[in-house]
Amino acid sequence: MSEVRIVNRGVDTLVVNVYYTDNERPIRRDIDEALALQLDEWKKLAQEQGEPFITPWVFHEASLQMQPNRAGHGQFPWMLKTPDITLYISQGKWNGVAAVRLSSQYLWSCRGLLDALVWLDSFLTEVFKQAMFLQPSEIHLCADVAGWPDIASLDRRKHFVSRSRKRGSHFEQDWKTDLRVKDFSYGLQETGFDFSKRGVLSCTIYDKTREMKQSGKEWFSDI
Repeated sequence: MSEVRIVNRGVDTLVVNVYYTDNERPIRRDIDEALALQLDEWKKLAQEQGEPFITPWVFHEASLQMQPNRAGHGQFPWMLKTPDITLYISQGKWNGVAAVRLSSQYLWSCRGLLDALVWLDSFLTEVFKQAMFLQPSEIHLCADVAGWPDIASLDRRKHFVSRSRKRGSHFEQDWKTDLRVKDFSYGLQETGFDFSKRGVLSCTIYDKTREMKQSGKEWFSDI
């Protein structure tokens, strides 16, 4: 019988809200007018050329690119991206002035989560010209398990202890598509379980090898 082993664990995705701060407490405040004008100028250039505009802002040795379209239904009129980071900036009329999503690939390239947060804090201080308050918004914790021989035969209703009232299954086609459905269909293979998906707390157990092939994250094999 094969040995069940945890071969990797940590934070796989991180989203934080960004606020101005007063005495280390978050406050609501509009962004500086000069910053808003600069962002508008970059976005106008992106729209005129019909593709992202490369800005002088740099994170992890890559220049952020202003996207020509807005994000978040108007709350974030400016969106800048690199493969490692997505930065959404608002006028500041809502809860915060920005939100940041750090990619899985970037997080796994760091020695630890603290290193990623130090780099992010330094970057945001340069952007907003002052120290900012970072509030966790979404955290994906993962544990990669190898040698679980009976995972395919487990029943999500009988074999898992959970307070979740909503449980679903992953079914994916053997060929490469983005299709995922909740109920069994011909030609699809069950590849995992969902518990309280889109809830405040949720859990997903899935076939990591298959997901790596589907998403193109072949670099994860080394990790």
